[in-house]
Amino acid sequence: MQQPIKDIVAAWFGGDSSLLEVCTDQPECAWVAVLEILQRNLSSDEEALLAAGPLENLLALHGGVFIDRVERAAASDPRFNYLLGGVWRSGIPEEIWNRIQAARREVW
Repeated sequence: MQQPIKDIVAAWFGGDSSLLEVCTDQPECAWVAVLEILQRNLSSDEEALLAAGPLENLLALHGGVFIDRVERAAASDPRFNYLLGGVWRSGIPEEIWNRIQAARREVW
């Protein structure tokens, strides 16, 4: 059964790591949740957790499905582009990784 996005987002802000499971089992929900979380006023620690956690996992597991959206978001949304700078390769296929590197402006 699919969790409502608002519950996934609230759980993430509450310190729950279930968004990582959502990346595996419900990637479309995870994508929407990442974008929703990014709209909030995040601390630098929260940005790092979002980039190197759910976004990185989503791209490692389902990068082929999401890379076009990632490139569009990186081109149109400076906050998303910055977030993409905190993603490490860790299991992301080379073709997807090359596109991520081309899309982001800054690595942190």
